[in-house]
Amino acid sequence: MLFKSLFISSLATSALAIYLPEDHYLVRDNSAALGGKCDCSGDNVRYNSSLAKDYICGDKRLGPSRLPNKLPLGTFVTGYDRFGGLSPNGFLGKWYNSTKTPDGGEGGWIYPEKYGFELDEEKLPIKANVDLMPGTLVDRFGYNTGRYISPATAPFSQRALHPQNLDNDVNKQFPNNYHVYNVTRMFTVQAGPIRPWFGQPGFGVQFFLGNGISVKDYLDNGHLVELKPEDLLKDGTGCGFAREGEDSVSDEL
Repeated sequence: MLFKSLFISSLATSALAIYLPEDHYLVRDNSAALGGKCDCSGDNVRYNSSLAKDYICGDKRLGPSRLPNKLPLGTFVTGYDRFGGLSPNGFLGKWYNSTKTPDGGEGGWIYPEKYGFELDEEKLPIKANVDLMPGTLVDRFGYNTGRYISPATAPFSQRALHPQNLDNDVNKQFPNNYHVYNVTRMFTVQAGPIRPWFGQPGFGVQFFLGNGISVKDYLDNGHLVELKPEDLLKDGTGCGFAREGEDSVSDEL
């Protein structure tokens, strides 16, 4: 157990070292490429011709036809396979529960058990307590009522999220519900590797706040302060920013 704790702590710490490739603007996966055609047939796809320009098959669940063009997520879309090798219909059939619920809704996205952590050989979640220190940047796809955050700029495919998280009809530069936070007071989270899911490789690091605790709670008590996604991007000149043939560069923190 001690070895596991040390291993996870090391994993989380190294994940906070942000990897920043140069080609992080407007890269598209195969399913969203201009001129590319998606097979929108099948009972699971809710084809809507009026939305087909903005969303794959006109179905918001499948994500935008064009990915946001400024994503402060490092390797966000490098090698991103939106549907994990499946057709849109096959993807929805595997990962979305359309069964009607008593309140008139439906089951929705199917999430992994045991809080989404990768499991060990005994089927127990691999996790350990880690202290997030002031100055650490974290982010999240989703409302502040959620219980999960990740190291800021972690690659999207390592987060093992569904493509609806990428919807960007409000702001074409960033996903609608992408949020960045700065840790201003130390607090403890459960950290561990993310279980592969939604056809994505996973194995990024997630920070679980705990049962009954939300991001909003940490915002309200001053442990977190929300930043603008643009704050992860900066134009640099002078010492440390020059590249071959350039006097200035736009890069991420």
